[in-house]
Amino acid sequence: MAHRALRRGLARPSRQPAQVREALHRRADHNLIRGDDGALECFVAIHEDITARLASEEKVAYIALHDSLTDLGNRYALDDRLDIELNRARRLGSCVAALWIDLDNFKDVNDTFGHSVGDALLIAVGKRLSSALRDVDLICRLGGDEFAVVAPDIDGRKAAANLAERLLATFQKPFTVEAQEIFSSASIGVTITSVNPISRADFMKQADLALYRTKSEGRNGYRFFETEMDVEIRRRMRLAQDLHRAVERGELFLEYQPQVALGDRRIVGVEALVRWQHPQLGVIPPTEFIPVAESSGLIEQVGAWVLRVACTQARAWQDRGLPPFPIAVNISAIQLRDPRFADSIAELLAELGLAPEYLDLELTERVLMDGSPLTDKTLQTLNGMGVGISLDDFGKGYASLDYLRRYPLSKVKIDQSFVHDMETNFKNATIVSAVIDLASKLGLRVIAEGVEPQALLERLVAEGCEQVQGFYFSKPRSADGLERLFTTGNDRIRAHPPD
Repeated sequence: MAHRALRRGLARPSRQPAQVREALHRRADHNLIRGDDGALECFVAIHEDITARLASEEKVAYIALHDSLTDLGNRYALDDRLDIELNRARRLGSCVAALWIDLDNFKDVNDTFGHSVGDALLIAVGKRLSSALRDVDLICRLGGDEFAVVAPDIDGRKAAANLAERLLATFQKPFTVEAQEIFSSASIGVTITSVNPISRADFMKQADLALYRTKSEGRNGYRFFETEMDVEIRRRMRLAQDLHRAVERGELFLEYQPQVALGDRRIVGVEALVRWQHPQLGVIPPTEFIPVAESSGLIEQVGAWVLRVACTQARAWQDRGLPPFPIAVNISAIQLRDPRFADSIAELLAELGLAPEYLDLELTERVLMDGSPLTDKTLQTLNGMGVGISLDDFGKGYASLDYLRRYPLSKVKIDQSFVHDMETNFKNATIVSAVIDLASKLGLRVIAEGVEPQALLERLVAEGCEQVQGFYFSKPRSADGLERLFTTGNDRIRAHPPD
């Protein structure tokens, strides 16, 4: 049965009785029986039951406007309804809202539980979303895990925000599909009509841009379209195109930031940080181009390049007589999903002659969210090889103590958002202290990120933190600049001469 909102939102095949009667009259005129004198004696009437044909036509029309999996409207239904509502809004001055909805990490559901569970989840999501709508609203599935809602006669931005919040609230409880309990969330982009007329294509583009902003800012929320988003998306499209050639043109480079032991102020490791020297736009930070690399499918290429260059540099430092130390490299969720990832690491280390204990892979909590068997297997394999596994940005967004228990971690990095405000925010200071104590009892090393003022450093020493990373000791440096720190030190890092 069609959803209530959908039945009221989609057009039915039109019937025109007057035309039908005219056609029957013309048809009957050809079946008149006249006598020899031309006078009408009788006529032949043919009766035909067209119920089945009409039902078939209605079925075809229904299929044309509905998604075969969820029974929601499809893109054709969305186009038709938006045209109607936008024209009506222009005539009457009413307000229409469009909401683009995308499930977060839906690919992980398919990869972990299979496509049948993924399809069942989409059906369940469609039903929940429909339950949050008015009778006059239309919900459609656009394909994959993307849905759209058209809400006519809505009372401005506040009402559209309330609708977005109701839709997000439907994800608060887990979905039970095929005996699997699945927690899911969604990102929503919202746009509403303004005084200036706008085409259907531009209106849809606005909702899509707002959705893109939501996803780039952490997902599980909603954003309204703002004019500057169009400029931003054009820049991201350019970056995606230029990033294809950045590796081969040598535009990417690494900088290295030392990790310092607070006990003797010596460098005990470095983190490799990728940068992009764009020929026209200048240096682009990783916070801007790494999401572009992930969304454009380039992250594996970029990630492999970073691993090779970082490990090559670590080997070169050892060959020049510097004391061996681990080099940390950030890994994305996409890289970790590669079944050959652990093998590729082993091959790279063997090729360079770099011992596994001098490579430290940093994973964010978001990377570990899927909890798939492949992730478990890959991390266990890497740990068995001797490669270090660090949990980066701990406490930011998706914190779970289960990660500390479940995965073979060797180090925890406390996110700088907690560290920065330790002096003024009692809650943040309490969290940092608790993480340090917990990690110590679990046998994990702790690194506090973003350490800059000396008062903060002293507070971390008092809390028992063993290692820090931040501008207090050094900003990220070139390979040569980092090497000079080892040989000469500075006023805050002791020289660490070669053995």
